[in-house]
Parts: sequence; structure tokens; C-alpha cells
Amino acid sequence: MLFNTTSCPSLNTKKNTCENCAKRDYSLLNELSYDELKILNKNRYIVSYKTGETICKEGTKPLGLICLNKGKVKIIRRSDNGTELIVALKKPVDFIGFRALMSDNIYLSSIIALEEVEVCIIDKTDFFKVIEANKQLAFKIINLFAQELNELDNRMFNNIHKHIRARMADALLLIDEVYGTYPNGTLAVLLKRQDLAALSNMTASNVSRVLSSFSKENLIETNQRDIKIKNLKALKDLSVFG
Repeated sequence: MLFNTTSCPSLNTKKNTCENCAKRDYSLLNELSYDELKILNKNRYIVSYKTGETICKEGTKPLGLICLNKGKVKIIRRSDNGTELIVALKKPVDFIGFRALMSDNIYLSSIIALEEVEVCIIDKTDFFKVIEANKQLAFKIINLFAQELNELDNRMFNNIHKHIRARMADALLLIDEVYGTYPNGTLAVLLKRQDLAALSNMTASNVSRVLSSFSKENLIETNQRDIKIKNLKALKDLSVFG
């Protein structure tokens, strides 16, 4: 199965099209013409997911471009023994499962909703038709891949070679960079300790211990899954110097 559509996909409406999408200005599609957007919108449909549901499953093959329209997701890889590693966090209006689509390959990772999520799914043939006629878009996609691979290389290296305190600092800084904070100052996503462990390549018990240490040092403030960064500079120093 390509997409989990148990939540019943919503069909295209005039109120919500690629042509009038207010979020398009923040995506790779921001410079497309009206006619190009009309092509993308022709067979587009919307699917909603609840927290914890799988949007794409490792080993399946994509048939369309998935644009995250609402909500937050994690992209995970699982080892043979079942250990989960979060390889990326995505927010609106990121594309998800993009590399598998562009390489005509299977998904190497699974994509899980961290909260209620809505995605737009653009027909693969329609998307490739626009790319073939738009060299600027093709170049932007190549540039995006280069950036993402560089970031992934750095994260994987750091998660292997850094001390656990530095890895936890990196994880908190990444969450802050991707999702920002709520008005009360807490990180704008609720992650389980197991998610933080999967993001920083450590055990959940080590996560709890390091977070407790950070809290005592007044670097953060925690309340169950709520985390507020109180000393951003100190976390950045920890990331660099360990």
C-alpha cells in the first residue's frame, strides 16, 4: 500500500488548490506559473492522518509528490532488531518521501504523524511534466537534495562521535530550528522520551538522565513532554564543545 488512506481522503475543492495555496510561497513551488500550478492541481487530493498513523511505509513505492500541508511528522528508519532512528523532522510545507519519488525507488524510511496531519498528494506524472519543462525547478530540487544530504551526513557523524550531552543539545537545537516554540516558550512539538532517544541515538534512560541534568543546570525547563529552552547559548556551546 502506498499511502495509509484510512482517514478518508478529501477531494480537491476550489477553496483549496495549488493555484491559491497561501503556503506555496514557502515551498519549492513558489515560482511556478499559474499554468504549471494548474497542472499540479489537476489530479491532486488531500489525505488526513491522526497522531501516530503511518503516512508512508518503508518498502512501498511512491506514486505521487507528498506535500505536508498541516502538522508535523518524523521520518524513521528501523534496524533489524527494531531500534528506531529518526533521520529527519518535517513541517509544513516540506515535501516528504521526496527522494524515493525522484529516484523511482521504494521508500527507505517510514513517515509517522507526530500530531494531526494533512497532506496534499500530487500525481507523479503531473509533477514530472512540470519538472521537465522547468529547468529552474529542477535546479532547486538538486540544491535541496544536496543540502539535505549534507545535513544528514553531519547528524549521523555527530550522533556517532559526540558525547551524549552534546547529542542531546543537538537534538533540542534541531527541534527548535525546525518547529520553533509556542507562545509560552516551550518547543512547538510534543515528543516522547523514546522519540528524543531516536533523534539523538541514545537510550530513553540516558535521555531522561541528560534532560534532568540540563534542568538542574537551568539550561532547560521540563514539564512532562513540554520542554522550554532557557539558555540557548549554553546548548549551542555544548553542541560544539561537548
